[in-house]
Amino acid sequence: MRPLRVSRLVRMVQSQPQQVLSQLHALLDSVPLDAYSGLAGVELAEVATSLMRLGARVKAHELAATRAVETSGEARRQGATSTGSLLAGSFGGDRRSADRAVKQAEAIAAASQTNQALAQGEVSVGQADLIVRTLRNLPESVTASQREACETQLLCDAPRMDLKQLARRADRISEVFAPDEVDAVENGIVADREKAAWARTEFWMVDQRDGTAKFGGVIPEAQADMLRNALEAISAPQIKNNDDDVLLDSRPTYAQRLGWAFCSLVEAIPADKLPDTAGVGAILTVNLDHEVLVDKVACATLSTGTKISAGQARRMACSLRILPAVFGGESLPLDVGRAKRLFTGHQRRALEFRDRGCIFPGCDRPPSWCVAHHARERWADGSDTNLEDGVLLCPHHHRVLHDDGWDIRFAPDGMPELVPPRTLDPARTPRRHARFTTTLAS
Repeated sequence: MRPLRVSRLVRMVQSQPQQVLSQLHALLDSVPLDAYSGLAGVELAEVATSLMRLGARVKAHELAATRAVETSGEARRQGATSTGSLLAGSFGGDRRSADRAVKQAEAIAAASQTNQALAQGEVSVGQADLIVRTLRNLPESVTASQREACETQLLCDAPRMDLKQLARRADRISEVFAPDEVDAVENGIVADREKAAWARTEFWMVDQRDGTAKFGGVIPEAQADMLRNALEAISAPQIKNNDDDVLLDSRPTYAQRLGWAFCSLVEAIPADKLPDTAGVGAILTVNLDHEVLVDKVACATLSTGTKISAGQARRMACSLRILPAVFGGESLPLDVGRAKRLFTGHQRRALEFRDRGCIFPGCDRPPSWCVAHHARERWADGSDTNLEDGVLLCPHHHRVLHDDGWDIRFAPDGMPELVPPRTLDPARTPRRHARFTTTLAS
């Protein structure tokens, strides 16, 4: 655009901003949405970034206009309760979001350098908000010149940092005015943030009435990192076995893998070690008929009233995830749990030494993520738990074993083998984990 046209555009904005906005709308109308699909990779990325910068610039003007509406008192003249309420009704918004926008507009006006940088597309909206928040939280003892120096430094850092990196830099911004105290100041900022995060921590769960529950909440960043690392470790794709039919018949999404990993994490919690409530531990009790336990033909009921399949009841009872209360034909309890059905610490260590992880072919889950499964399930008929009955299975393959018709047998050499269901292998040829094959070969 020639200099003359630029100067004319500036005068138009100052005198008639609506005309300029109309021209901007017209320019956007002239670009079809499918125009970007024909661009080359590098050029396409540059265009996408340019549009992000344009969005930041438009946001700066939106905030300026919002601030002007607030200052003008137009909301009161139109009978609205607030500027947020007035703006929310004008373009499909909601009052809370509009009220936040008004506060955002007022806050950024107090940081003139940041306001200008946003208008020039030099920082993103998120970066601008972070800088404004950092300046607002500076100690009262900070002078105006020190405050300006902090803002200048953060604006210099912003173009080469993403939002998380800039947040970490902001925690140490005190080095601009108090370099000798930066570590102590940063520690205080982080400690205050942790305290505030703990106060906001919450968890909720709602029964969906369809066999699932929906949950959500807010947890501190450190605990979120712990949870994320655990879930990603559990859900990481496993090394494939040569027998493709051993693996799942479809590829789960990332979200599904994390969901299954979360269930595995919950099942791995040692419920018998959790605090008692009114003398009763955190272990669920399952009520089931003796025929259900032995023949796997009907549902069982948890003490919460939730119905579970017989297969899941047997699987969960293997590792004290539930405490079975077995009833006879007259609904009288035959047995309410039994300590001897669990493997002792010595037996567990012996299983870890022999199995070295989940015994399902192709699985690389270590012993620490496995449950001790009763291969012959002799505890169901009243027998005690013996070492030769046990194998290690990860939560996923423990579920597969109970639900999909797999069996376990012990070969003449004492090593456990998996026997697939007839639907997978009509001959039901036993399979063993490669680590046992390696042991034999060596």
